Parts: sequence; structure tokens; C-alpha cells
Amino acid sequence: MPETDFADAAENLFEGILQLLLLGGAVLGILAIAAATGTWLLVRRVRRSGILRRRMQSTSSRVRSFSVDASSRELARMRLQLERSTDATRRSVHAALAQGCPAGELAATAEDLTRAESVLGERIALAEREPNKVLREELARSIDEQVQSLCNLSADLRRTLLEVHNASGTAHLSRATSRLTMEIGALRTWSTAYGSGTRRA
Repeated sequence: MPETDFADAAENLFEGILQLLLLGGAVLGILAIAAATGTWLLVRRVRRSGILRRRMQSTSSRVRSFSVDASSRELARMRLQLERSTDATRRSVHAALAQGCPAGELAATAEDLTRAESVLGERIALAEREPNKVLREELARSIDEQVQSLCNLSADLRRTLLEVHNASGTAHLSRATSRLTMEIGALRTWSTAYGSGTRRA
């Protein structure tokens, strides 16, 4: 009889351990699926969210700005400068529209600036991946001129928005829009030209 009791106890213990293992495996499986799903959703959100993507790029650029290589530091600095300029312009346009200021074609001009910034961002990314140091330095010098030109245009647009906000008159808006017309046309031509150049590269 004691042997039978011992065998029953051992069998019960074995079944209990087996059930615990199965339960633990099921819990671990559920946790693994939940973690994988959460990671997938996070990656998807980052890819779709322009704000999160820009923040990640900005963080990456800040890290690269401490690079030992001078051209890599310059390219990272240019990317940060572009991001700050474009963000400032975007904020100015949103603030002007929110306050009901007459913006005319200036909002469309801001979109052109954003597209040009995107083109330059692609060129900077290509230059950062260039393995030849001499060519990378040449690309950095060339891109720097375009970055300064684009940032000056962005500053001019923000200045115009402030002037329009202070004046709040359609006549002033008309003069400001006319003043920017040539620069807008040049920007569109420049953006198209460098966009095709980037695709060829």
C-alpha cells in the first residue's frame, strides 16, 4: 500500500510539474507574441510618423556631429541646420494661419521649401555614405552652398510672414508676395534640377 501511495504521489507531482511547464510555456508564448506585436506597431508608427522620424534623424545627426572626420561633422551640421530652418518656417506658417493672417501664396512657398529640404536631405545622406574621403569633402562643400541658400530663403519667408502679421493688410501681402515671386521660381527650378541630380547619383 505505501508503494502505491508513493507511486500516486509521484504521478501527481509529475502531472503538476507538467501542467506548470505547459502553463509557463503558454504565458511565455503570449508574452513573446505581445512583445513582437508591440515592436512591429512601434516600428510602423515611427516609419509613418514624420515627427518621430525627424526626431530620430535629428538625434542621429547630433551623434554624427561629434565624428572624428571633418566632412562627416559638416554634413551632420548641415542636416541639423536644415531641420531647424524648416521647423521654424513650418511653425511660422502654422502660427500665421492660426491667427487668421492673410498668407496668400506664402503657405505654398513654405511647402516648396520643405520639398527642397527633403531633396537636400537625400543629397546629404548620399554624401554621408560616400566612402571616398576626398569626394565626400567636395560634396560637403557643394551641399553647404545649397543649404545656406535654402536657409536664407526660409529666413526671408519667415521675415515676410512677420511683416504681413504686423501690417495685416492685403496691400502689404501683395507687395510681399510679388517680392518673393522671383525667389519662389528660382527655388522651384533649383529644387527640380538638384532633385534630378540626386536621382542620377
